[in-house]
Amino acid sequence: MLVTVVVVMLVGFVVATIIAATVLFSIRANADNKSNTQAFIAAESGRDAAVAALKDGCVATDLSGSGSTPQFTYAVRTSTGTQPTDYDSITGTACPTENSWVVIRSIGTGLDGSTATIDSVYPWIVSWEQQAGGVLAYYANGVSLRGTYAGDIVVRSGDYTCAADGTLNGDLYVTRGTATFSRDCTVLGDVWTYGDVDGSSQRITITGNVKAGGAVTGGTHPADVTFTANGTTIGTSADPDSGKIEASRNISLTNTGSTDGHVWGDMTAGGTISVGSKWVVDPTAVRSPSTAPPAFDPTLEFIRTVTAWMDLDRASGWSASPVVACSLTSADIMSRLTAAGSADPVVFDYTGCSSVHTNVTLPTGSYDLLRDAAFLMPPAKVSNITVKGSLAGDRQLVFLHEDNSRDLVAGDTAPTCGNGNQRDNFDVDAGLTLNARLMIYSPCGLNGNVKTSFKGQLYSNDTSGVTFIGAASYTCALMQWPPAFEKLGCKVRGEGDDVVTETVKVYRLGDLVYQSEQ
Repeated sequence: MLVTVVVVMLVGFVVATIIAATVLFSIRANADNKSNTQAFIAAESGRDAAVAALKDGCVATDLSGSGSTPQFTYAVRTSTGTQPTDYDSITGTACPTENSWVVIRSIGTGLDGSTATIDSVYPWIVSWEQQAGGVLAYYANGVSLRGTYAGDIVVRSGDYTCAADGTLNGDLYVTRGTATFSRDCTVLGDVWTYGDVDGSSQRITITGNVKAGGAVTGGTHPADVTFTANGTTIGTSADPDSGKIEASRNISLTNTGSTDGHVWGDMTAGGTISVGSKWVVDPTAVRSPSTAPPAFDPTLEFIRTVTAWMDLDRASGWSASPVVACSLTSADIMSRLTAAGSADPVVFDYTGCSSVHTNVTLPTGSYDLLRDAAFLMPPAKVSNITVKGSLAGDRQLVFLHEDNSRDLVAGDTAPTCGNGNQRDNFDVDAGLTLNARLMIYSPCGLNGNVKTSFKGQLYSNDTSGVTFIGAASYTCALMQWPPAFEKLGCKVRGEGDDVVTETVKVYRLGDLVYQSEQ
């Protein structure tokens, strides 16, 4: 019996020893795994920190870094040629250039001092992207074009209507509404609309392309394009890339009218394409029904960003000491603008004047302007601007009816009239020579009779009350008065100083292509 007890005790002791050893081994292994996991997570955190630093470009300080919670260090090396996998063999320590690879080595440290190392490989991508380089004239709540206008028109909200005989020498963008063309309307450029294009009139001419309801943010907006034959022409024979018609829904070219219509380009529609027998279509043109048109490029949303309203007032920064203008005559003003000597700009301040209205008149005569000028007028009064004299010299004259508020409206800047929504007046006499650039800024809208062509900027939420008489026309021209406004251009796309989108080279990391862990 004693021997049996001793044997059982011995067996129990051996079993207990084995169990204890197993438990201790498991505890130690779990502790090691915990430390290794902590170190690995810390290393991943270091990699992520490096990626965040390089996401929008690279400067020297982005090439290394560290963190304490969790504890990590990282360093970046770069190479060109084939894809690398070995961090140690790479010697490049400068920011990457075109066609480069980026290798991030991140070392994480666990709580017990154990470490983990991750080498991650990314391509360095170089691309050209469009960015806003300025702003364009603001048109909202519907636009009706009368007369001749040179420059792009972007209608931010509402619809666009071309009255009879209206001519737009530029592109048309309607970012929230439709476009309607009346008799003898001409667009010497492209037409892009969010909604329908209605050309059911006669002798409409569009020299570029027509695109309605293409892919936009949140999907494709349904839009039709309709033209009647009746002497209408889309595109030109001189430009093989012109005359395309794209619609997210249907294209309808009807036989209405006594004369043929002509289309020079391809037609693409998400729905049907109907072409009447009175339409002459280029024999090489392709018709693609039931085909979604491509997206707007740049997008309509991007185009809206370069036409945001500029809130301008006396505090905008006019870089010159203002001259109180309440008692100045028209002759006094012209003598300051034509006097030899200083070429610094002059600011005429009417904001404290007691008159019922603010009247600014450039008098009869011929003047060689030697200085830029800004005329600051208060928000609570109607501004009456009259040009009676010829203005030589490529100078800027800014007539500013102050915006009454800089508060956002529905999250966006917006014109705010402070005089009870009475329109300002802008009148130009006939027979003048106007080489100066005139900017009329009015958050209240404009009325007026323009009898001589001029260049500059009509910057208002509503210019439909301005009538161009005879051969008078308006040509948009680049203007800038820093720091009040840096660049007020005329075209969304293309080339030249007056283009308000800029194509810039952008550098960024691509997606992770390789990673080693140790």
